Amino acid sequence: MRIIRFTKLRSLSIDESQPLPKEEGFTLLELLVALTLAAIISLIISQVGTDSQRMYDSTITTVETYQKFRYALDDINENLSKMVPTASLEFYQDQGRSTGYWDEGEELNDQDVGPNLEGGVRNKYDEAATVFERKYNLAEDRPDEPTEHWNDSIYFKAAVDVEGSIRLANVEYFLADPRKLELNRNDGKIDADEELSYADSRSLVLLKSVRYVDLGINNYRSTEVRVRKKIIELCSNVTDLRIEYFYDNQFDNKSGGFMSPSVEITPELVVSEDRNLRRRNGTLAKRFLYGGFLSTDRTNARAGIRNLTTGENVPVQFNYSRTKVKFSQLRPGDKLYIWSDGGSSFPSKEFTMLYNADGRLFLKEPIPSSKWDQDPGGLRYRAAYVPPAFRISVRVLNEKQTEPRTLTMVVRTNG
Repeated sequence: MRIIRFTKLRSLSIDESQPLPKEEGFTLLELLVALTLAAIISLIISQVGTDSQRMYDSTITTVETYQKFRYALDDINENLSKMVPTASLEFYQDQGRSTGYWDEGEELNDQDVGPNLEGGVRNKYDEAATVFERKYNLAEDRPDEPTEHWNDSIYFKAAVDVEGSIRLANVEYFLADPRKLELNRNDGKIDADEELSYADSRSLVLLKSVRYVDLGINNYRSTEVRVRKKIIELCSNVTDLRIEYFYDNQFDNKSGGFMSPSVEITPELVVSEDRNLRRRNGTLAKRFLYGGFLSTDRTNARAGIRNLTTGENVPVQFNYSRTKVKFSQLRPGDKLYIWSDGGSSFPSKEFTMLYNADGRLFLKEPIPSSKWDQDPGGLRYRAAYVPPAFRISVRVLNEKQTEPRTLTMVVRTNG
């Protein structure tokens, strides 16, 4: 049997005669020290927050700047890499004088309907892709900006996306102050002799001009074919645009490299044999074309000779003996249009280059001797080409129009 024991608890009593423990508080000095420490900590936290916000804003600004860079450079790379060789850059309505090529008076206007039958404007019609070398000076001295800036432009033909359709269009990249540029002009370009002086380089914008023939399902049988133009803003706060092309004369002992027109004509660097490197209304310009309709260069050719032993024909020879042009930028497979500039019965047409023997071109297509008297003079030619690469440099300011940054990109073509 289990026994449970109960014990009596002794009660605890408090002796009220004894004093309670004394409560101690902060002194004034301790309170001041605590407040000072709290203020210092708050200041540090505030400074860290401010620095973090400043770093965040700077990062966002840098990201936005590089986003503008990437968008502009991606657009240039996308279109410039598709550049096609052409000796008839502008749009025209062929009237059969040189089938498949432009002649004076055949170009289509931007404003009028149909071809311009009154004749072309000499020195303003662009036959081939062209790089224009320009610079501009700031009207006011600014310690954080150089006085001289690059303002190059390039005008070329390529298959590009226009409103969701792939069209063969003329494209130009250039810098301009939208407040000064007359965007409604026919070509949308800066005149070569225009005074390029800006008080504030921060106002310049990188623009892309696209010109194309408005030909579609609704007007393909109509004579009302117009040349349309769109100007697109790619990047703001751009201060410099520099465009260089790769040049290598395969018939000299100098190495090739990226050139601008002013560099290419420097004798100690390279001696260009390209006659299309010249000043255009005071602006240095490089056309990617040998000869051309507006050129006065003439040369001669020889019909192929049949080898009686093998039955093979010696290729047609196109000689540079008069012009001394060696066609160093042409490659096998490139096309030349050769036509007579006189009383010769030369069969004017397009020829394909087999190979280049120090400026003497051997052509694939035969020239029948019975149809040509082999007059040694009076032959003219158009031979467009595309350089193998371009180097594009763009200098951009951030959204606060400070901290200039320059990016350079190499665009490879099919040339």
